[in-house]
Amino acid sequence: MQNFKNLSLIVLTTSVWVLPQITIAESNYEQELKQGCGKLKQYARLGKQHYDHKQYAQALSQFQDQAAWSHFCQINADESGVQVSDRDIDIANNNVGLTYAKLGKPLWARAWFLRNPDSKMSQFNLSQLPTIQLSTSLAGTYVAKNGFGQWDTITVKKLKNAYQIEFEGYYFGLRGLIYGPNLGSFDTQMPLQQKKAVYRYEDCQIQLNFTNDAKHGQQIVVEEQQNTSGCGFGHNVSASGTYMKVETN
Repeated sequence: MQNFKNLSLIVLTTSVWVLPQITIAESNYEQELKQGCGKLKQYARLGKQHYDHKQYAQALSQFQDQAAWSHFCQINADESGVQVSDRDIDIANNNVGLTYAKLGKPLWARAWFLRNPDSKMSQFNLSQLPTIQLSTSLAGTYVAKNGFGQWDTITVKKLKNAYQIEFEGYYFGLRGLIYGPNLGSFDTQMPLQQKKAVYRYEDCQIQLNFTNDAKHGQQIVVEEQQNTSGCGFGHNVSASGTYMKVETN
């Protein structure tokens, strides 16, 4: 730390105001919001350039940013000054799905198309995907859609005598893409011959049911029982939902 003992205090005739921390935070948020929303066209343009040149990994990164910020900017349109339509979000999600299909990951592609299941664009793209081939193993990565183009995830790993099951979930508030989400996680095990698991902790109980769906493939239906505050999740984080398998480990 510098030593200020020998410095003379200079009194200025102009008043100096120190902005409250909350005002500075608001200013930074608005700046990041406008900068991010101002890049929407850039994400779409660069994504298409990479896609047209068959640089699908680079295209995926741009399209994922397009999808995330499209939803975020729509929710925060009053502050961002950028208007985003439902169709814009639909296009962004389908761009990601089409890129996953080109990368040889049809299960991920299906998940992205199903973010807008009633869209004619999504329905057409879903019809172009290959028929799902069900695996005899439950191991893999399963996802359920969350806000702003994000996903809750359940990872299932095959051990010697059991499956290791790990959940990571989020809750995105109105400003969550910039300020970050609330987090929640748990892990449990299930014998290899079973297709149902239960996670318990204090007053928390979560049931996981592994199923097969003719259209969507392998899934995990997750239900939280009664009060979930004892699960230790961040505020508003929930594990409940239907998780689609997108990768096989």
